[in-house]
Amino acid sequence: MVRGAYRSILASLVLAIVCVAPAAAGPEVKIGENIYLVPDPKAKFLTFWMIVHAGCRDEENGNCAGLAHYLEHLVFLGRNGRHDEQGNLAFAAGQTNAFTNMTTTAYYQTTPAREGMIRDDLEKLFSLFARRIQGLDVAEDAALRERNVVLQEYNQRRSGSVRSNFYRDMTARLQPEHPIRQSVIGTRADIGGFDLAKARAFHERWYMKNNMTFVIYGPTTSEEVKPLVEKYLDPIPARRIPQRGWLDALRAFAPMDEAMFVEDPETKRTEVYLQRIVRYPDEDASATSAVNTILFDYLNSRIKGSLSYVFVENSQIATSVHVSATALGAGVMWFTISATLEEGVDPAPLKGAFESFLTDLKARGVDEATVNRLKRRRTVEIADAGK
Repeated sequence: MVRGAYRSILASLVLAIVCVAPAAAGPEVKIGENIYLVPDPKAKFLTFWMIVHAGCRDEENGNCAGLAHYLEHLVFLGRNGRHDEQGNLAFAAGQTNAFTNMTTTAYYQTTPAREGMIRDDLEKLFSLFARRIQGLDVAEDAALRERNVVLQEYNQRRSGSVRSNFYRDMTARLQPEHPIRQSVIGTRADIGGFDLAKARAFHERWYMKNNMTFVIYGPTTSEEVKPLVEKYLDPIPARRIPQRGWLDALRAFAPMDEAMFVEDPETKRTEVYLQRIVRYPDEDASATSAVNTILFDYLNSRIKGSLSYVFVENSQIATSVHVSATALGAGVMWFTISATLEEGVDPAPLKGAFESFLTDLKARGVDEATVNRLKRRRTVEIADAGK
């Protein structure tokens, strides 16, 4: 029922909503096939992004055991040839971090934009990231230490967390044969089985420049960046990108309807989740993106008729309610409504209440005045971001 309602909502809005475009064209400059420069003369930092189009789903046999995340940690160890503390000094006043999700591993490095030193610092950034592409030169003892760091991260974020463990189990029920059921960090047993050889194999399989996107941001120009691309990235040979087996699994799910309840004496609040994997028409990706943007802005607003209006402001069943979605492929979406309930509210009826809300929204649609109001908000936000 929810799947049909969601498709109908999209269909009812698609004729009323146009793509929300920024007030002026973006400043990005395409330097190469997958290399972009975003020049900003007022920026105080240079920032270099290396976005690898491979994540947890791309592990062996689609088994998301956390190896991609472990490799993310190891890649940071290869800062210089000696792998010692001197590797931090080149960007001592900057910031470095990364993240891994189901489809992506992204790294970034910032360094202050020092007058007269932009060219030198850019060269250091290009040299650093070029080495990260070309190999994983990490010592065995350092890899073992980093495995323990990942285990500590797991213990802090996952172990003993009722909420995260419940969410993991709920996702496993939703799609038991697909990698989305798994945690990006893996399990304690998975982490204990990581080794440098497995990490190197994943690096060799996916870390190729034609499977990446690079973004350079800061007070620089294409005249400064292009020679560095030619020096550091162009000589790295492109390689064949492997097939991604999980793409086929995206469309292999069956309808199901199941409820899960977990109670814990230490939990101070009750949360309810309604999850669905839904299909919808996707003939025009730009129009679909615009529809989704406005639709989710409406659902997450406090405008009359929205989820918050109905469940927080009006009926006072919940203290907060939120809608989110993750695209699983063209025309396939993982859709979630989550709510934190007022004290003493029975969670059992909420499933039916959420479904009734979506059915009602299907029937009434979103009025044109509200759509236009949300479009104006988005246009202002995009224009402000462009500044």
